[in-house]
Amino acid sequence: MHIEPFTDQYELAAPLYGVSPEELRRGDQRGEGSPRRWLAFRGGNAVGSATTRLRPDDRMFVDFECRDLSAYGPLIDAAAAALGRSLYATVHSDDRVLLVALRAAAFTTDFVAEGFRVSFGRALAMIDRAWLPPGFSIHPADTVDEGRLFTLDNTVRHDVPVTAGWRGDRDWFHEELVESPPFDPAGYLVAIDDRNGEYVGLVTIWRNATGPRLGLVGVIRQYRNTPIAAALLKRALTAASGWGHGSFVTETSQANTMVYPRLKRLGAESLGEYLRLVRG
Repeated sequence: MHIEPFTDQYELAAPLYGVSPEELRRGDQRGEGSPRRWLAFRGGNAVGSATTRLRPDDRMFVDFECRDLSAYGPLIDAAAAALGRSLYATVHSDDRVLLVALRAAAFTTDFVAEGFRVSFGRALAMIDRAWLPPGFSIHPADTVDEGRLFTLDNTVRHDVPVTAGWRGDRDWFHEELVESPPFDPAGYLVAIDDRNGEYVGLVTIWRNATGPRLGLVGVIRQYRNTPIAAALLKRALTAASGWGHGSFVTETSQANTMVYPRLKRLGAESLGEYLRLVRG
């Protein structure tokens, strides 16, 4: 087996992903930043790939497509040597093959979240009394200033443990709002303090083809311990409940003492653990 840096070998790599070379190329172009990829070959055939992307929180994530289990180690070593920095990977706890391979390649657990499927009915019943304080208003994302929304998004994400250090890419953020199929302004809402015009909170529910996903809800620090986040969530969930699905998915850390207990009390269906692993 030998490892080669990926340049433009889309004809060789595409079968690993089950797509055409053109589809793989378009996928690379749509992603967050330019990917770097390595291919593993055995007998002239590509048997594995490792693709890295730098996330806006300055974490380098690596994803794999391998048909040969022995390809994981050499691919990881090649990427680590070339990049000279820590590598991160996300894996579901049920993916034992990948988990064992990453452990063998010196990855250790950095963060654990649990996924949930939540009934709209039960979630809305829990926050039925949520209210927006006087002097505040809620607006769809496509009606507010995009630059100020970008700043708000960075600020909120910076305080979330799983995305601590987030520094978003302005061009990618614009494309997410304008060109991303899962974006629906009814599920991406912004709270504004009408007394000073400050953007103070947001909620994002993505309209994925497989069903709605609650991605983020939060307010900036000086507006915590107010009902604003609950009001945002109620408005967004009400809209998303009309998208043709009876439930939505989300994930949170077991260490999140505000959200995790509430999801458990809702009787939300656990979708298992999602581990973020790091090497280096």
